[in-house]
Amino acid sequence: MSLNTEFVTDNVSAKFYRLLTLMIVLLGVMGIGSIGLNLATKYWQTKQLGQMQQARDLVAQGKYQSAIAAYDRLLETDIAQPQILWTNRGYAYLGLKQSQPALKSCLQATEIDPKAALAWNCQGEAQFYLGNNETALTAFERAIAINPQNEIFKLNQSQILQDLGKHSQAIKVNQEAIALLESQSPADDILALAYKRQGQSWLELEKNKEALAAFKKSLTYQPEDLAVQQGKAVTLYRLGKYSQAISTSNKILERQDLTTEQQAISWLYKGISLCQTSQASAADRAFARVLKLSQDPLSRKIAKAGCGIR
Repeated sequence: MSLNTEFVTDNVSAKFYRLLTLMIVLLGVMGIGSIGLNLATKYWQTKQLGQMQQARDLVAQGKYQSAIAAYDRLLETDIAQPQILWTNRGYAYLGLKQSQPALKSCLQATEIDPKAALAWNCQGEAQFYLGNNETALTAFERAIAINPQNEIFKLNQSQILQDLGKHSQAIKVNQEAIALLESQSPADDILALAYKRQGQSWLELEKNKEALAAFKKSLTYQPEDLAVQQGKAVTLYRLGKYSQAISTSNKILERQDLTTEQQAISWLYKGISLCQTSQASAADRAFARVLKLSQDPLSRKIAKAGCGIR
């Protein structure tokens, strides 16, 4: 992976699981209160609906083990739409980072109902975490074929396409997701993620003006996103906007939450930008900080070469 892009790779798993838990459907509403049900049946279904809601709430609260136990108890009953329980059970396993049982649970859901879009998406998530990108992509495609208006499915698909190096396709799918998001009132972090993805893919394609526009848009929603700030610094350097690149690197270096390698990469881009503005002494000081902080061979090689390689 190139020096220019390694630090803007997004680990989507934790964030997307949080988003996906918001999508877990309200269970068991079909058939409740139908004409002709006797009072005993109505009582049982009402009680069962309450148990389903409790299980769903446990997932939303991050109490995944308790949620799994609740879904297991519900699956022992004669319940309508069991595929929904299997799907939500799968997401609970994903919350525990147990991808194999999550996959098994969501496979069971699509065996019951091949048109269960969220179950296909769950399979895609599980396959992604297991490192099976091609299989994950197929699962996300199945989910989108069933529900083409779901922006989260498209965002997941764009992540896989990006990871597979299919950046032009990723941009197209991600733009479709952005259009869907902007027609709604989504949380800022979702739109920020979508535009960050666009920036990353444009950067890979060396479409630097487009990348800069996407990173700036992402920062309007999440101003403190480190990966986007760094992506912006890289893009400014590529566009020859060295003073702005230096200013962006300085802003990053003011942060208190950087790892040593994150500090090093910002000092490195500050250094090479300083070289381009004929500030060799300041660049040498920046490169010295890189050598002190970083163990990365490529970063160290560039820092040791200093302004002489430019």
